[in-house]
Amino acid sequence: MNAPLTRRFVIDGDGRIGSPADAWRDFIASERARPIVGHAHAPEGLGRQARRLFRDFHLYDKPRHPAVPLLHWPLLRQVALAAHAGYCWAKLATAVARAHRRTAAAQAWDIARLAWREGLDAQTYYMQELYRAGRDRRAAETLTRYETKNGLFTALKRLAPRHAAERHPLGDKLAFHTRCRRHQVAAVPVYLTAIRGELAMVQSGIAAGQDLFVKPRHGKGARDTTLLRYAGAGAYRLPDGRVLSLDAYLDELARRSEKADYLVQPRLVNHADIADLATQSLIVIRVITCLDSAGVPQVTHGMLRVIGKLERSWNDSTEYAAPIDLMTGRMGAMTGDKLAGVLGWHDRHPVTGAPVSGRLLKAWPDVQAAAIRAHAAFTDRILLGWDIAVTPEGIVIVEGNAMPDVAFLQRVHRQPIGQSPLAPLLRHHLNRLEWQR
Repeated sequence: MNAPLTRRFVIDGDGRIGSPADAWRDFIASERARPIVGHAHAPEGLGRQARRLFRDFHLYDKPRHPAVPLLHWPLLRQVALAAHAGYCWAKLATAVARAHRRTAAAQAWDIARLAWREGLDAQTYYMQELYRAGRDRRAAETLTRYETKNGLFTALKRLAPRHAAERHPLGDKLAFHTRCRRHQVAAVPVYLTAIRGELAMVQSGIAAGQDLFVKPRHGKGARDTTLLRYAGAGAYRLPDGRVLSLDAYLDELARRSEKADYLVQPRLVNHADIADLATQSLIVIRVITCLDSAGVPQVTHGMLRVIGKLERSWNDSTEYAAPIDLMTGRMGAMTGDKLAGVLGWHDRHPVTGAPVSGRLLKAWPDVQAAAIRAHAAFTDRILLGWDIAVTPEGIVIVEGNAMPDVAFLQRVHRQPIGQSPLAPLLRHHLNRLEWQR
């Protein structure tokens, strides 16, 4: 379609009559969708398809990313993205130019061009290393948090078959635990609940001398969690240094639950094979599973995660992760999720010094099998991210996530999702979404 001028009515190639404003919108959309030069017959990148469906089918539902609702307003969003692009460029352009021989001016042009053509921001440009060769193809295959978290994954969820009147939200950890028990999936036990001021026993088994972990029934990550270390004689030491009997602490927890529900669970510890990759926190293996065209779960990604903010002695809020080869179970280099460490790839753990790159995760076959069993209990979801612990007692499902983060996943694997084992599965479901509209 040629660019419209200022006529009162415009007739497009299909014979439809519209206003110049309508024609300009169609023209801009066609220009953004034009194939990359040199790839005239290349299929549409998975990331580009995801963003097109998100935009054209109006899939936006909630302001999940970024977390500040005002930054979802069109004008404010563009201003914020431009300001953040300037910040990222000023902070990283010189170091990237030195390390990768991509001049600061070329980086600025890349950022502007990929923002226009692909809808990618500067942080994605640097975190996904789009300054490297092949950037255009990889950019078209890259997914971002903006479309996935703000509506695309919700739309995909609706494509999955329902086995009940309501889907249990994976964010409800008590409902998650109940469903896992029903399907004999090895999940973290729940000893007690504290709900609206009332304590209730879910299952017995608190052993003498056992550390406990208290977490909100609804919550993400490690927010508002409490580790209770056994101090002897039936008492527990709290993170603030207080020592209380279990009964005294539970009375306090019951009062807190007037505002939010809590669960009391055993503290899990790491298997000796991986214990040197953390100091005191629980290491989890993030596994991505997706239903194939026959509705069978398949493992597409694995990575070992260590969350720095759970390590009080590190004074480090970075989340570190290393990719796991699906076939061999060997790990690659470790990296972090912070913009300041964008050039950081480590063969050894940057804090503990333990070897990472090339290290074999012996439990990997069992971890994969556990993820498949878990997804088989939740086939009313198409795509899921599992956090799985490797403990001395065996493999334990810690939690499931219906909106797993795609940005850090792609960074850790140094590979866009559109070029990963997830690509054909996700493409199938995106095509289903498009056909049903």
